[in-house]
Amino acid sequence: MSEGRQDRPQHIALNRYDLKGQLARLRGDAPLAQYGRDSLTLVRDSSFTLLLVALKAGTGLPNHTAPGPISVLVLDGRVAFTSKGERCDLGPHELVTLPARIPHEVMALEDSAILITIADPVTHTDPVGLESEREVKAEESSQES
Repeated sequence: MSEGRQDRPQHIALNRYDLKGQLARLRGDAPLAQYGRDSLTLVRDSSFTLLLVALKAGTGLPNHTAPGPISVLVLDGRVAFTSKGERCDLGPHELVTLPARIPHEVMALEDSAILITIADPVTHTDPVGLESEREVKAEESSQES
């Protein structure tokens, strides 16, 4: 069983991660102090990405999309997760999921840590993925009008 290297992401395998230790390292690094956030890619594989993110209160991840379905798990602190005008305030051990390519943002309401999972991008053979892509395209064209 691998403990995972701290300096680069691992492929999906039987890896073990000391999230408490990794968070302590992130919280001690300069980017968190300078930019209000820092992250560590734990796993990067063709089908799956796992990110550990530390956020200072008042900072976050501005409005963006992900290429595949995501989940955001709050490890500690409190964050506001907003998508399509709907805001969810999340605390420790609360999780939110979202389909691919849906705009969203995360804002730390207090110093926080989150674990983000990004699954492989949906394909055009996936009816759920096709539906979410159609919704995004319809919303984008209505905003352009």
